[in-house]
Amino acid sequence: MSPDRVAAARRWVEALERMDVPAANAVSGLDGWDPGPWIAGTWRPRLEEFAGSDRTLTDARQVNDHLIRVVLNGDRGQAFVSVVLDEGAKVVGTSVDPDEQDARFWVVVGCPDEREDELRAFYTKLCHGQVAPGEGAMRPPRWRDGDRPTQIHLDVLVADLDAAEHAVLENGATKLEEFPGRRVYADPVGHPFCLYPGLTEPTDRLGTLIRVVIDCADPSPLARFWGGVLDMPRTVENSPDRIVIARDDGRLPMIALQRVPGYRPPRWPDPAAPPQMHFDVGVDDRAAKERLALELGGTMLPPQGGSCPVYADPAGHPFCLCYKGE
Repeated sequence: MSPDRVAAARRWVEALERMDVPAANAVSGLDGWDPGPWIAGTWRPRLEEFAGSDRTLTDARQVNDHLIRVVLNGDRGQAFVSVVLDEGAKVVGTSVDPDEQDARFWVVVGCPDEREDELRAFYTKLCHGQVAPGEGAMRPPRWRDGDRPTQIHLDVLVADLDAAEHAVLENGATKLEEFPGRRVYADPVGHPFCLYPGLTEPTDRLGTLIRVVIDCADPSPLARFWGGVLDMPRTVENSPDRIVIARDDGRLPMIALQRVPGYRPPRWPDPAAPPQMHFDVGVDDRAAKERLALELGGTMLPPQGGSCPVYADPAGHPFCLCYKGE
């Protein structure tokens, strides 16, 4: 690894910390992208959440041929910044995490291009930083319609169920059904999600994503698969129809594998049966994680032009293995 690549990552992080857009653009490989809104809306809030407001860059080191890890120390703790560079030592990706834990994942929801901003704003308010829209046309699910299955849905914990309902409806959601202790809604594009009361810690967002629920025909092989790929060895709930797994450190969200009668898997990249949501799994060693995923029953899917390779879990749900920040 050339020292210039480490130096480029340092210059990038230092420019972001100063909110110096011209300096950031000088090392950016993302042509036409304005980092200003991202610095104010994502970079600074994430750094302040993990490290605090008084921060110092203390380390920058090689992780692999594509990735530099920059460490910031502050009055609240540490933040670990993963910077992805191209062959010309230009920055093409960044992520900010509270630790260096492997297999952190992001939920990407299907969304038509023209509604991406609308859906991003919705999930930023609901559970900021945990869910993001994905580009591309989609055939939205329909609640309780076996021909238009949900496939994956989100469980979100909120402080006040009535206030949260008012907020999500005001921001484009639709109420679908109510049960004792939870309510079901569809986001502005049509993806169902559940709100549960019980959030007690203060947060700058409406709720916290506590579970990602994945439909399948048999939860057992899927629990083994995602338990290995996402480093979630702990079983929280275990029944023939539902298994919930979690990290040993208790970090959210958990993963629930749910048996669905007549389960119909998505067919990548068939627009008639698209994946409604998928995971982007951030890794430091993609080759090792790929070997593990295939050993546990995953399959590699045909590339569709994206920057990260695409795979399917044993139930057919696509996911991507990405270098952190890619």
